[in-house]
Amino acid sequence: MKKFKLSVLAMALTTMLGFTSCLDNGEPGPSSATSFLKVRTSMGYTTFEDPSGFQYIPTTTLTTSPTSRLAFLYFEIDTSTLTQESTSADITLLQDPVYLREMNAALSPVPAEEETVALYGIPSNGCAVWGAFEFLIMAPNFNLKKGTTTSNLDSELPNHRLAVYYDSTEEGVANGTLRLHIRYRITNADMTDENWGQDYNVQYGEYVFVDLASIISAYRNNNQNEYPTRLELEYEMYNTNSATSDPDKKTSQTITIEKQYLPDMSETEE
Repeated sequence: MKKFKLSVLAMALTTMLGFTSCLDNGEPGPSSATSFLKVRTSMGYTTFEDPSGFQYIPTTTLTTSPTSRLAFLYFEIDTSTLTQESTSADITLLQDPVYLREMNAALSPVPAEEETVALYGIPSNGCAVWGAFEFLIMAPNFNLKKGTTTSNLDSELPNHRLAVYYDSTEEGVANGTLRLHIRYRITNADMTDENWGQDYNVQYGEYVFVDLASIISAYRNNNQNEYPTRLELEYEMYNTNSATSDPDKKTSQTITIEKQYLPDMSETEE
């Protein structure tokens, strides 16, 4: 019986984003794993799916309702009972799923510098593509409003939004490169106050994602129907315990994802 292995894409993704797994460690019995998986809900029942379409079925009822199309799972799975022909597996959740917030994609030039707020930062391995250019996962760090705790996080967090911009008319972009710009806004910040940024000093990090469908479609329309072989993700950084929209205080940073870490679309059917 051929041994089943967790989707190579799913495992590569979690490795890029700084996670490790004990899956297929050679020991008999269940092994633990982490992965970003698509959420599937039908008839009130939730399962999870990796980029290959393999289904992960929790053996217990979820204690929380899904709030997103993408989730981070920490689970236990027994691969010794599966074959390469298997299309699904039962899993034991080792913690509740973490549902990623979905951010906006925009097909337009980036906003004026003074209209956006700098991020505290994004780790160099803090961006990855999920599936066949389906989602872009990011791990931004930013500062929440002073006094934010776990008790009021749910009301503060929606005020902090990212958007990913693709400008097909941007000059100076190399052939095969998709250059995206990540921009951050705080919707309830009173920027008329010169010192408004000092009220934001609670550092916070999370995983978020963007649906790449419109961006990839626009890119291919402008590049002979080809997929990108390199990704450049530019963002604004202000690496202090406060926030700012001041262009003079921001620095531009770029994260690059090379071809070997992008989906191989050479055999994709049109």
